[in-house]
Amino acid sequence: MAEPLESSFERSTAAQRSSRLWIEGLVAIGLFNIYVIVEYFIRGGDSWLALQIRLCIITPLALLINASMRWNPNKVYRETSIALVSCLIGLTHLYLESNKSSASSAYAQVGLIVTVIFVNVVMRIYFTYAFIASSVLLLGEILFIQHDHFLNPSEKLLGITLAICAIAMTLIANHSIGREERMGYLMRLRSEIQSSELSTLNIELQRISSIDSLTGIANRHAYELQFAKLWHEAEEARTCISAIVIDIDHFKAVNDTSGHLYGDRVLVRVASLLLQSLRCKDDFAARFGGEEFIVLLPGTMQEGAMIVAERIRKLVEVAGSPAMQAEGSHPRLSTVSCGVATCWPGSANCQNDLVGAADRALYQAKAGGRNRVCWGEPSSVARKRPIGERRSGWLVTKGDASSLAKAE
Repeated sequence: MAEPLESSFERSTAAQRSSRLWIEGLVAIGLFNIYVIVEYFIRGGDSWLALQIRLCIITPLALLINASMRWNPNKVYRETSIALVSCLIGLTHLYLESNKSSASSAYAQVGLIVTVIFVNVVMRIYFTYAFIASSVLLLGEILFIQHDHFLNPSEKLLGITLAICAIAMTLIANHSIGREERMGYLMRLRSEIQSSELSTLNIELQRISSIDSLTGIANRHAYELQFAKLWHEAEEARTCISAIVIDIDHFKAVNDTSGHLYGDRVLVRVASLLLQSLRCKDDFAARFGGEEFIVLLPGTMQEGAMIVAERIRKLVEVAGSPAMQAEGSHPRLSTVSCGVATCWPGSANCQNDLVGAADRALYQAKAGGRNRVCWGEPSSVARKRPIGERRSGWLVTKGDASSLAKAE
């Protein structure tokens, strides 16, 4: 793999690799010491020196290196230390068995092959380190063969050939295993990247699906989801929630006289002013349909909702309509009518009661001359309103803006 990917692979697998090497190394040390003890009892006093070297020098060193794997060392120390102690075991075995008998010479070569298999296949140190360790062991084998007096030339050639074949096959296996590990890592990495990209795309898709493409504010679907959420939260917290239904006055006439493209610009202007009228992040505005918008105000009483509605009405009235593109054309004045309602969510009422009351208040504002704010009361509010809450309806016209501003 390329260096950045190799570094990423090492960071991702280092802890798991160190843990595996510690466990497998501990098992190998245990088996090695069992072999040393069995060999001593079988061969008697002839193996006393071998017992001392292996139990008093090699085993403590191997245990020390193996224990250091618990601290997740860096790659160079981890791979080099295992290669060194393995080479020490293999070369020590050659030294202890050399020039004793023809059987010991054959036994020494078998031990070397076992060491090669252990380094390259069992511990599976990285290929570069495995190749160097195998080369060192092969060099030791060649030196052992040259100085051994109990093997004839054909036996020496056979021994070297066997060692070379064992090293070659185990290195091929080591390379294949390492390649498979890296391929597995690349597959996991690709899967993670694809999952991340898919998650990002899903988030973007949800965002797009919740935004009205013309006005840039939330659409009807997003409104329904948010309304259900805010309603549930208000019901759990036993707080009120207010709704404002806004309709652009004479919007059909605007489309008929100035064209639908200009009507779209009016919708965008009103939506922008609507967002400016909100008080905090919990307030929510959406396009309700056509030229209608809706605002949800969680935790807002009647007076606060009326102030927000009047702010919306006044902003639209003052900001005026978008400029006409044709010279000499004069835009029709854009205004809005607002219907406001408040209720306390509970078993006695539902979301439709709140929106229905705000909608009826909107029609009242339309019937009263437009460009005004009217209050509507859900039929079920009386059963949920705290004691002392005002019961009468509230009609706000253009002349009431100053009193509402003072109240705000």
